[in-house]
Amino acid sequence: MMSSLANTILFLSLVITSVMVAVMYRKLKKLDRYHAEYRQIFDKTGDALTAAQKAVAGFGKEGKETLTLLSLRIEEAQAAARQLEALIQDAKRQAHSHSASLNS
Repeated sequence: MMSSLANTILFLSLVITSVMVAVMYRKLKKLDRYHAEYRQIFDKTGDALTAAQKAVAGFGKEGKETLTLLSLRIEEAQAAARQLEALIQDAKRQAHSHSASLNS
């Protein structure tokens, strides 16, 4: 009888241990799936950050080019404004001298 009781206890211990191992195995599988999902998410996040970094660098380069072109256009506009101002002054002088010669 003692042997039977010991066998029963050992059998129950084996069953409980097997159940616990099976539960732990399922949890480890679930954890492995989560790990794979997190890895994919982190990879995608890294790719997105790399793309954002490239976009910001591109904006910086395009911004410099735009500023350079804008600077050239401003200089051209200032030169045109100076020419226009000189033409206006010349036209005023000619108009003034023409009206002065008509009055004499």
